[in-house]
Amino acid sequence: MGKIDINLHTVIQRKEEILASNLDGEKVMMSIEKGEYYGLGKTGTFIWDNIEESIKIADLIKLIIEKYNVDENQCFEDIVPFIKDLIEKELIVATY
Repeated sequence: MGKIDINLHTVIQRKEEILASNLDGEKVMMSIEKGEYYGLGKTGTFIWDNIEESIKIADLIKLIIEKYNVDENQCFEDIVPFIKDLIEKELIVATY
């Protein structure tokens, strides 16, 4: 896979083939294609819940800022590795 370049205009959406369930307030997911389980913490669960429909990274950051009252630049820096990880694991799709 080539270099993943996430910016504020990148649009992401979770894949429909991923099964997800709540477990003690956090999301547990399974990739049918890969047969692998994944767990998300509270912030990851919040992100997952907000990418059922296509969303721009900039709009996702606004939602996170409203919920967690964090700095916009810090929020971007914090979520980019997480988003890249979801793309690499083929749990979400991204349009650049």
